[in-house]
Amino acid sequence: MKQAGALGMLFRLALLLTTVLGLPTAVAAGAEAAEGPADASVAAAGDAQAGDAQASDASILEMLQVMDAEQLVAGLKDQVNQMVSASMQQALRGKKLTPEVQTVIGRMQTKMLATADQMLSWEVLEPIYLRTYRASFTQDEIDSIIAFYKTPGGQALIKKMPTVMKNALGEILAMVAPMQQKFQQIQKEALDELNALPATPATPKT
Repeated sequence: MKQAGALGMLFRLALLLTTVLGLPTAVAAGAEAAEGPADASVAAAGDAQAGDAQASDASILEMLQVMDAEQLVAGLKDQVNQMVSASMQQALRGKKLTPEVQTVIGRMQTKMLATADQMLSWEVLEPIYLRTYRASFTQDEIDSIIAFYKTPGGQALIKKMPTVMKNALGEILAMVAPMQQKFQQIQKEALDELNALPATPATPKT
């Protein structure tokens, strides 16, 4: 059960990080991606065809503003905080804790929330957005994206996507426990097969 709970939290965090604004997994790398070489993501992502104009930082920042990216990131931080709190409560449910233990756990939770708040700050994520979108989209594509997000449909997508993701996430998480059980069953079957194999004869020494 502890493994299922930990797996569920990892699923939630990974999905939240990698689906916000459709950003690739560079966001999930957090500070590690932010500290990496500035051209690393460019070399890896190189989707733009040779000769296409590279998107300017100004246009990418305009797109992020139209997408209300900073507000979405703030919402992401709130969800991470809720996940940490809920996971702590679930882990401690039914346990009798001394005041000293409660103090240590409370301090740990405070540090975890502070770490998430720091690593998911806009100051950390904005350079990652810039590098990732610059590496993946041409100027014409960024201009087209901006134009779309300024339409009623684009604005509706921005406003409703957090709710869509929350609902989808709930259904995906419902699959975590059954998946964990299947993994355990597969592991047991494999171990049974291994135990049923004949013993390997010892190699004679020469």
